[in-house]
Amino acid sequence: DFATVKDAFESVYPCLGITCAHVGGLKDTDGSLLAAKTAACTGHGPAIAGYLPGSDVTEHNKIDLDQAAMEGELSNYNWAGATQFYAVGGNSLSKGKFRTLKGFSTSAQAKMYDSCPGCPYKHFKMFYEYYGDFDYADKWVSAALAGQSMSFSSGKHGPNDFSKLGDAARVEAVKKGSAYMNVWMYTIREFEDAIDDCSSCTSECNEFSHNSDSVHAWDEGVAFYTGTLEGPDVGGSSSGVLVYRLAEKRCENFGTCGLTGDQTSGTSYVNYELFDLFVSGRDLLQRGECAAVRPVVDKIVSLMTVPLVQGSLRYAYKIGEVVSDRSQKNAAEGATFTAAVLPLVHSCNPKAASTISGQQKFGLFDLGTYPDFATVKDAFESVYP
Repeated sequence: DFATVKDAFESVYPCLGITCAHVGGLKDTDGSLLAAKTAACTGHGPAIAGYLPGSDVTEHNKIDLDQAAMEGELSNYNWAGATQFYAVGGNSLSKGKFRTLKGFSTSAQAKMYDSCPGCPYKHFKMFYEYYGDFDYADKWVSAALAGQSMSFSSGKHGPNDFSKLGDAARVEAVKKGSAYMNVWMYTIREFEDAIDDCSSCTSECNEFSHNSDSVHAWDEGVAFYTGTLEGPDVGGSSSGVLVYRLAEKRCENFGTCGLTGDQTSGTSYVNYELFDLFVSGRDLLQRGECAAVRPVVDKIVSLMTVPLVQGSLRYAYKIGEVVSDRSQKNAAEGATFTAAVLPLVHSCNPKAASTISGQQKFGLFDLGTYPDFATVKDAFESVYP
């Protein structure tokens, strides 16, 4: 049966490292299709920074266009325009409606804690227990957009009075918070969802997507991590605005670029390693080897944490050691990077997390209190293993 054979081949194109376009459709000598059923497949989306998805995640990949549009509005301090792209969206369609950066956080309780087969997801649980809020990321970003004061229910890493911190600080809290708190966690949610789909279901399992197999959920995670602006090629593009691009920027600062992670230019070692894991996870799911995907996801989360730590350290140094770099903008970047990683640190060593927050949280800069870089560095390094 030709259709059965064709479907079987197409299901493994990404694993083989080929695409629908590579294979094409079976045609007559005049260039016309032999039959409608011989047309080239369309179920696989374009490459994402070198990754070949096993499904079409084109719309998911467009979430970075909302981030980029929001950042454009923020550059002019247009808070209403930025809020529109954050909370309403305009680029990434999901079942006829726009998915939103805000929704990545406000839907977290249902999708990561209460209503999924594997709930609560391990890493999200760390963040909920640290902050005491399911929508901790949105609370941060929305308060910064509105210029309001906010505190997490736990009282940790706060208070954060965005009404007094200045426009430059608010901009950084929004930009970094949206990408490295909202999107970062939702990316991990998709990898967890892929395991759920693989372990708990036989078909049509991902209730939040049209194509409901586990590989599709996995591809969504890669799409959200990367975004369309990185393009199809390995190494991406400098126009990217999501976590992929952060790893690229920080590797230049810390000398962790290249295949061996000891260069100051080239693709980041983190992204090289992550994309190898993305391929491994996709192929394991394709084969139905569900249990084998768990250690892959744990490794992915560890690697995705690296640029957050690097960002925290970079701004602890700028504010603590370089007088000419002391500004509300830089202090805000440090506070937001630490907000994105503190729950992970706390799960390893609560004292280390308390030390880092006490050195880099919002409000300290305006009091003339600057981080002690060596103290912050020691606290982070104590939980690396």
